[in-house]
Amino acid sequence: MVWLKRLSFLVAGILALIIALLAYVMLFVNPNDFKDQLKNVAQQKANVTLRLDGDIRWSFFPWLGLELENIGVALGNDPEILQFDRAEFGLAILPLFERKIQVDRVNLVNLSARLNKDANGQGNWQLNLPSSASNDERTQSPVAQGSAQPAPESTTTDVTTANSAATFQLPDLQLDELRIENAQVQYRDEQTQQLINATINVQLNDVQWDKAWPMAMDIVLTQSDLEGKLPIQAKASLNANLSVFPERESASLEGLVLNAEVAGDSLPVSPISANLSAMTVDLDLPQENIIADGLALSVLGVNVDAKVQAYQVLSNPQFSAVLSVGEFNPRYLLTRLNLPLPDMSDETALTKARAEILFEGDMDMITAQPISVEMDDTKIEANAVLSLAPLRWDVSIAGANLNLDRYLPTPVDTPADATDNSTQTPGSGPNDAATANTEPASTEPTDATGLIPVELIRSLNGHIGLVFEDITVKQLKIDKIELDSTQLNGLITVSPLQASLYQGQVSAPARLDVRGRTPRFDIAPSIDGVQIQPLLVDFMDMNKIAGATYLNGELQASGNQIDRLMASLKGDLLVEIKNGALIGTNLTKTVCEGISAVRKETLNDKQFGPDTPFETLRFPAYIVDGDISTPGLKISSAGVQVTGNGVISLPNASLDYQANVAIAGSGIDQACRVNEKITQLAFPIVCKGQFSDDPAGLCRPDIKGFGKLFADLAKAELTVKLEEEKARLQEKADAEKARLKAELDAKIEAEKARVKADLEAKRKAEEERLKDKLQDKLKGLFQ
Repeated sequence: MVWLKRLSFLVAGILALIIALLAYVMLFVNPNDFKDQLKNVAQQKANVTLRLDGDIRWSFFPWLGLELENIGVALGNDPEILQFDRAEFGLAILPLFERKIQVDRVNLVNLSARLNKDANGQGNWQLNLPSSASNDERTQSPVAQGSAQPAPESTTTDVTTANSAATFQLPDLQLDELRIENAQVQYRDEQTQQLINATINVQLNDVQWDKAWPMAMDIVLTQSDLEGKLPIQAKASLNANLSVFPERESASLEGLVLNAEVAGDSLPVSPISANLSAMTVDLDLPQENIIADGLALSVLGVNVDAKVQAYQVLSNPQFSAVLSVGEFNPRYLLTRLNLPLPDMSDETALTKARAEILFEGDMDMITAQPISVEMDDTKIEANAVLSLAPLRWDVSIAGANLNLDRYLPTPVDTPADATDNSTQTPGSGPNDAATANTEPASTEPTDATGLIPVELIRSLNGHIGLVFEDITVKQLKIDKIELDSTQLNGLITVSPLQASLYQGQVSAPARLDVRGRTPRFDIAPSIDGVQIQPLLVDFMDMNKIAGATYLNGELQASGNQIDRLMASLKGDLLVEIKNGALIGTNLTKTVCEGISAVRKETLNDKQFGPDTPFETLRFPAYIVDGDISTPGLKISSAGVQVTGNGVISLPNASLDYQANVAIAGSGIDQACRVNEKITQLAFPIVCKGQFSDDPAGLCRPDIKGFGKLFADLAKAELTVKLEEEKARLQEKADAEKARLKAELDAKIEAEKARVKADLEAKRKAEEERLKDKLQDKLKGLFQ
């Protein structure tokens, strides 16, 4: 026990000596006396110029404290880069023996830093000091240089890292308070022509490893050009509980709340306020992982909730995220951003939207599935895969209840006189002579004015599959539409487009080619049972025909505006409409009007219906430059048979057609009585005018044609009678001729018989005479 007593006396003596030494230093040594030495050491060793205008105060027990005032730091011959009014530091001495760092305060007041980067990218905080490696080489002996064999780089690095991890351990830390007050930082970059000024306040309390401590920070940042023009100012405050885990090399933020406000004349709206909060943000350095849970962002009336996970962010970044955008008003958002609202026909459109997205990816590919979007009454579900190298996408979309007309401008009706003037031929107007030498302005459509965004389509590369139900576009109601489309360098192929609309089906393989100067459409439509009347009424406000439509053919068109597409339309179609009607046109009535006009009788047209029902309407259509010719038109109906030919012009929205109608007459009006011969005639009806004209007055009988038809009928009847009389007279003449011929033949035969009898009698008499003579001679011989 004697040695223990002696050791106690020794320790007590050493402590007493240390206390006495500290007391002497505190009482008799003034740290301000060493200012010049400190300046010289900094200048000689580090080429740093110190300015120590304020007092230096220190303390040694129980806290090792240091307080500096009015300090400036300059590097080399440059102006001061760092200044501060006061710096305070206090460190407990006794905990150091237990490998613990206990600091009561660290306080920096009115810190000022001026950081400059010149046009060559050289910063004023960068010193050109001799490298430590060259100094080591100069101090190393030749023998050591010759004998040392460098280890492989990877092996050395691994060993160093392993040894560092095994030997280095951070001491325990306890920091009661860290405060940075009114720190002013200026960053001037002549390369990017930026000037940034920041005012920062930071406060940390109760800092300890492996425990959460409160952190508060606020910053005011101003960014502008080097002359201070077009400034953008941002104010932000951050509050959170920070935890640092040295052994795991990880950190965590809990209860993060960030409030920010950005203002500037160059912004669409000023100021913009945003709030960001997070339940936890975890950082794992060895695994290079960042996980943020419970993220919530609120800006301009939009609330976004998210969970983000990022892995291997420094080596091979990968991420996954869940985003939920709460319901917001897009109109309000655009208004807050001072962005012009698109011209829409429905003022309640674009007032409600929300979205949910789950996506993941890496540096090569991003996958988003599912994507759920609600816009007003429209619901969309989608999956998407985006390849980044090269850029390509594969998207599948399913949705329902979309009325595009709500988001399109209100249609403007073109005045009739404007239409008439637009069709006036050159030289027909009174002022044509004055304007003949004036060239009209170019109306070549651009991406901004054209129907098709050409440059955008040329940049597309991917695949899109779409299934949508209940769509309305240009008042055209589509029950369901399906398409499978590929896009590649300006060529869009749809194979096929299928739609269910107006109680029928449409299938149309299509192609859009914008690789050339003018967009070109190619489509092979096939229509099965579509009700044509409501379709034309909704799409073109044209109520001219009804029935179930069947169609097959091929069409081509080029242009980037509706009128040019119609003017360039060409192709062949075979059209058949079953169980339909010609709306607003009663062909029987029109024919009866012609018959009564020829007879100069009055027709009671109120007894006829307004339409012409038919069983089938069939015609081939040949389209050239938007003009549709339909030779071989045939309409079959009870009491009516129609053939026709003519031209329907889509560019001029006009009709020039002649139908030939054969009817059985009408028993409801004597003015339209017909006989059997008239039922065999085809009466001409001319339909001519604009699509906008009244259907009831669009078609009228060709009175001249009717007169010619009846004249031809009378002529034909007269010809028949003449031929009949001619045949009767010919028959009578033939009979008389036959009678005379018979009488003559009888006389000839009688004369022939008489002459023959006379000759026979003479022959017999001569024979008798010769016989008698011969007998006489014979008798004479024997006598």
